[in-house]
Parts: sequence; C-alpha cells; structure tokens
Amino acid sequence: MATDLGLGGVLGSIAGIATGGSASSWISLGINLIVSSIVGGIVLLVVMEILEKGWGESIHVGKVFIFMLVINAINYFGVVGFITPYISFIPYSYMIVSVLLWIGLMKAFFGEMSMKHAVITGVIGFILSMFVIPTLVGMVQSYIPF
Repeated sequence: MATDLGLGGVLGSIAGIATGGSASSWISLGINLIVSSIVGGIVLLVVMEILEKGWGESIHVGKVFIFMLVINAINYFGVVGFITPYISFIPYSYMIVSVLLWIGLMKAFFGEMSMKHAVITGVIGFILSMFVIPTLVGMVQSYIPF
C-alpha cells in the first residue's frame, strides 16, 4: 500500500508501517506501549532514585514516565532502524546508536543531571530495557484482558 501513496525511501517505509496493520494490531501496540512505559518508568525511577542518593540530584517523577514513553515509541516504530543502515560499517552500530539515544534523551529530559550521571543512567537503562523490562511487561500483561 505504500506504493499507492507514491512515497519512496524512509517515508515509504513509514507509510508501509502505518497502512500495514489492522485496527486490532494498532490497539495492541498502543496497550503494549502504555504498559511498557508504566513498567519501564517504575524500573527506571527505582534506578534513578538509587543513583540520586549517590550524586545528590533530584529527579522529577513525571519526567521519568514521559521519557520512557518517548523511548518506547522510538523503539516500537523502528526509528533507530532507519538510522543504522547509513552507519552499518561500524560494528554493533544498532547498540551504539541505541545507547547514545538513551544518553542523549536522558540529558535532554533531565538537563540538571550531570553528564556522568546521564551516561551511567543511560547505559543502565538501556541494559534494563533489553533484559528486565520485557520480562516484567510480559508478567503484567498476563493480567490485562486483551
């Protein structure tokens, strides 16, 4: 269907994603996005509170959940996948771009955070989003009736 729109390149890929799913798949994706943002926000909030005690910086709770919503939206819609083909000559480019995205968005959302704290939190958050958060989201989604 993306060819019907006459779009090419990255815009054609985005249009193909947007027109390729049924209504139930979009509802499922929305529910998954919300649940993973809540669960990931709780996990990231715990990590940031632990690190906050060491550095003495205060973190706004609402920003943590908005941050996780943005990160999850970027991950679910494959934004990093559009960037990595241009730097595919670098080994592990997908992981490098993802970690840099975490660090950059961490610094953008929490400007008062020191760069050292942003790097450590970004790396820990990326690792948790790869292993811990999907497991917890699966456990929570077993109680959702969809």
